[in-house]
Amino acid sequence: MAAIIFIFGSITPPAMYAQTSAGTGNTINVSMQKRVKGDAAVDNYAIVNEIQQWDPKQTAIIICDMWDKHWCKGATARVAEMAPKLNEVLTIARSKGMLIVHAPSDCIGYYKNHPARKTVLKYYDKKYDKLIDNSNVPGEKGATWPIDQSDEGCDDMIQCTQGKAWTKQIDAIKIEDSDAISDSGSEIASLFEKKGIKNVILSGVHTNMCVIGRTFGLRSMVRLGKNVVLMRDMTDAMYNSRRAPYVNHFTGVRLVVDYIEQYVCPTILSTDFTGKKQLRFKDDKRPVVAFITAEGEYHANQTLPRFAHELMLHEGVNCEFAIGKPAMDGPGRHNLENLQVLQDASLAVFFVRRVALEPQKMDMIKNYIKSGKPVLGIRTASHSFDAKGNVAREGGGITQSSENVSGFLAQWPEFDEEILGGNYKGHYGHLEEKTKIAIVPGMEKHPLLKGVGSNGFGSVSWLYQNRPLRSAAVQVLLTGTIPNEPSEPVLWVNRTKYNNKVVYTSLGHWEDWNIPDFQQVLVNSIHYLLNDTGKNK
Repeated sequence: MAAIIFIFGSITPPAMYAQTSAGTGNTINVSMQKRVKGDAAVDNYAIVNEIQQWDPKQTAIIICDMWDKHWCKGATARVAEMAPKLNEVLTIARSKGMLIVHAPSDCIGYYKNHPARKTVLKYYDKKYDKLIDNSNVPGEKGATWPIDQSDEGCDDMIQCTQGKAWTKQIDAIKIEDSDAISDSGSEIASLFEKKGIKNVILSGVHTNMCVIGRTFGLRSMVRLGKNVVLMRDMTDAMYNSRRAPYVNHFTGVRLVVDYIEQYVCPTILSTDFTGKKQLRFKDDKRPVVAFITAEGEYHANQTLPRFAHELMLHEGVNCEFAIGKPAMDGPGRHNLENLQVLQDASLAVFFVRRVALEPQKMDMIKNYIKSGKPVLGIRTASHSFDAKGNVAREGGGITQSSENVSGFLAQWPEFDEEILGGNYKGHYGHLEEKTKIAIVPGMEKHPLLKGVGSNGFGSVSWLYQNRPLRSAAVQVLLTGTIPNEPSEPVLWVNRTKYNNKVVYTSLGHWEDWNIPDFQQVLVNSIHYLLNDTGKNK
């Protein structure tokens, strides 16, 4: 399989990645992803994005246990792969005025004469010895840990013998005299008080053990009242795929990150600093599914995460999110964060509604389309980038160009016709009676309909008007019918001029996601489109 991407919102172009280069005055922009309680109608958490402005002088990055060697060979290899990328982040952060704290546990004696170690000791206040608490935070009450790590989680367990193997931090991460060195939560808390640190970024290893549980880890920082985040691509986990839930090692890491986003604190990406793609380990061969979503009517930021979770558990794919504001109007609605995931995607899934974007972001979407890779469109994808009128730039953190630029955001109203092959003209009224969904005669054995009942099903989705479709390559598989109106196409396959294979469905109401046949169509679509990816490379 190739990588799959579901796209909910807008894409951030390379020039827009480095949030630290944006902001106003002495602030930096940090793009935070978290999972919050969703609408009761869907009964599921929602993925949301929030951009906060931080003062670099009040911000610290803690590097947890990036040792020179681990007793687990796989862990050692991944630390070595991560370290140069993390060092690049730290170099940028240091230049912005952030405090860098190196925390190689059990190795502090190695640095006893280093200026960065002496700085920490100078500010130590023993009152924090009693204040540090690394037990579960209140938000974790009733939560279930997502992976079985009872065997210490080594993915090379047959070859590795447990025991201390580390002596210092890996040399690829540079320590400057202006930095700090400590593995003590009370020492670090004292330092943060003296330095006025309010915002804390945790990175390093291992997320499910040290990063969350050390006395300087996520839980402790949350309990100290810090504005704390995890840098989710600059981390790893100790997880053995031969343990529950019996998934790929990197899926296990992702499940831990999802847990943290939901119960402990938000996460960010190294992209916010470097302006480059997020780190993906070389051994992570999972297909990437990018969900791009920005709509405020059908709870897509709740239904898609639930669907993505099942895909990761059962279909062996890696699902990423590019997220916009789940709102129909208001400031900040015309934006999408994390669009760089498109660069790794083999499938892009759009559930977006009437969003206009910075031209660079729109170009990222168009570049993906021009690559010939497949597309899955859901419901409002037909009017993803048709804002029905000019949308002025909002300004804010985006640096103004020295050249003359348009005062309006970019749109792509032709996306429906050129890519999906549709002809969206609105929808019929809301009816108490369900829309009757039926298989087009002769299409019963199509791969998208495998496992779908021959009698069709009923959907509460108000029926979209799409007749006649506008692509000669369209093949309609499902139709929808309501009383006293002609049937409308609701599921079809298309080929674009760029040779993208496209699946589009006008279904996608939040209640549709509880219909087994609808779920089966979407799972089939993922397989169908991924299997086509190799033909377009």
